[in-house]
Amino acid sequence: MVAILGTGIVGLPAASATAKSPLTAKSPKVATGAMPSYALSPGDFFTWILPLEPESAYEDWDSNIEGDMWLPLYWAGKGSKTGIDYTQSIGKPPVYSNHDTTVTVTMKTNFKWSTGATVTSNDVRFFFQLIDVGKKKLGNYLPGLMPTDINSITYPSSTTFVLHLKRSYSPTWFTGNQLTWIYPLPVQAWDRTSVTSPAGSAASTPAGAKKVFTMLFSQAKQRQTYATNPLWKTVDGPFEISAYNTATHEAQFVTNPHYTGPTKPRIAGYKVYTFTTNTAELDALRSGILTFGYIPFGDLKEISYFKSHGYTIKAWPVFYQQGIELDYSSKVWGPLVKQLYIRQALQHLVTESLYIKRTMGGYGIPDYGPIADYPGSTYVSPGIRKDPYPFSPQLAAKLLQAHGWVKGPTGVDVCKRPGTGPSDCGKGIAKGKTLDFRLVYTTGTTSFFAEVSAFRTAAGTAGVGITLDGQTLTTMYSTIGVCPSTPPCNWGLAAYSGFFWDYGQYELLPTGTQQWAKGNYWGGGYYTPKAQKLITAAATKPSLKSLYADENYLSKNVASLWWPLEDYEVAAVKSTLSGWQQLNPYANYVPQAWYLKKSG
Repeated sequence: MVAILGTGIVGLPAASATAKSPLTAKSPKVATGAMPSYALSPGDFFTWILPLEPESAYEDWDSNIEGDMWLPLYWAGKGSKTGIDYTQSIGKPPVYSNHDTTVTVTMKTNFKWSTGATVTSNDVRFFFQLIDVGKKKLGNYLPGLMPTDINSITYPSSTTFVLHLKRSYSPTWFTGNQLTWIYPLPVQAWDRTSVTSPAGSAASTPAGAKKVFTMLFSQAKQRQTYATNPLWKTVDGPFEISAYNTATHEAQFVTNPHYTGPTKPRIAGYKVYTFTTNTAELDALRSGILTFGYIPFGDLKEISYFKSHGYTIKAWPVFYQQGIELDYSSKVWGPLVKQLYIRQALQHLVTESLYIKRTMGGYGIPDYGPIADYPGSTYVSPGIRKDPYPFSPQLAAKLLQAHGWVKGPTGVDVCKRPGTGPSDCGKGIAKGKTLDFRLVYTTGTTSFFAEVSAFRTAAGTAGVGITLDGQTLTTMYSTIGVCPSTPPCNWGLAAYSGFFWDYGQYELLPTGTQQWAKGNYWGGGYYTPKAQKLITAAATKPSLKSLYADENYLSKNVASLWWPLEDYEVAAVKSTLSGWQQLNPYANYVPQAWYLKKSG
């Protein structure tokens, strides 16, 4: 069997791999020498430059900026559609053979490094040499995923490499969730054990590759040298870094004059601004510092002001997932959240439509499972486009009462019938145990605080106690995860403002592999044999029906507490900027497509 993924977008209707991309459309008169800017959300800081990311830097804003300098093998997103844009990709559509156990990738020859050398399969070999020895330090790795799902790799030519897989995989899944991990890396510049040592073939042995990996990780931590380190000057993307502020994390990028790929930049470069609060970003937008900013959800009344001052306002929905993480591994709250009926009761306390209307100003989409209800994507099961547990504190209370919970003296339910029977509280729940949770949430966003506060109020009417504990995003990243590896492990529910999981580079199909498969970290330790079976089937069976079955189960099993996904932002863009209008579903600003229109 030979399967060729020759569509413009994986999993979507067929389109020519060479069809014109939205990024390559012609523009009107362009102003040269422009340096536009954009703003990241509060708490989102560009702090990692190497396109091999540890858990702490496994974020969309980092990977999108890295991709401006070092192109991934396959480009995620075609305009505002989900999937892969082969026009923008270094790799041609992969060819699957031998019952989908062999993947042959041919690379285009028009991509060059800034040194003039061609991007070749040797740069891909270097990538694999590094992740083979450093995979456990990468944020996107789980046992069984790349590179451990590959038996061997051959490199028959400078433009071709062949992956021999350990088993058959779905071509759609393997391309979208594995091949998108691959970044050809500049072996000519990075294959060295120190910045001053000559580049050569140090990574050709595992011991040498480990030294190279360690060196690169060490250099990536030294943010004060981002703009001057010669390692970061060899790029194949449209931009290179030229300035970095270690105090504010603001960064500046200039156009790579040697860029040979499609969509050549028509700007001199761009700047990335970061803020600690929405108020600070709004002030910068009002002052004119930002070319591409956003209206915070708590300040939507300002939209009319910016419209009247030369800004275009546009919602930016993204193909992400929002949920409240449950701590299945906690000794205190684990026995509670492991009970499906308790998870179902908690889900009945979330009023998604009201949150979208009242706190998001209508700028959001429902989320009832591993992915939100993103318009037009074939990756979203029809079964998770509707709410399996509609808002109803009454139904939540009945579920709890049916399993042996009664109102305690403080109004919070206590377990009256311990045990494991169908009408008992459940395994590990002692008599007299109170049904209360510590909910850690991200501070800094008034709209999100309103949501978790409304959830607490609704929970109280059903007999569920919720204690809110606001923390910074940085603190949550360092204290939330699977117990006991992340002390102090003192949480039952964890809520992240904006989104819980970002899809895009590294993961296009929302199978839940990295969130809820066995051995997960960010899923709080969730695991059921059926979920694992369905997640595996979604990765190995070629039909999208397997993906849908996986999504449907995780949705109804309430692997996480589902929550509405607010739009990535309500973009406020100066009317002089163009080329940005087809907003990427994976929150990539794609500045190489931008241009400033000439006046007159």
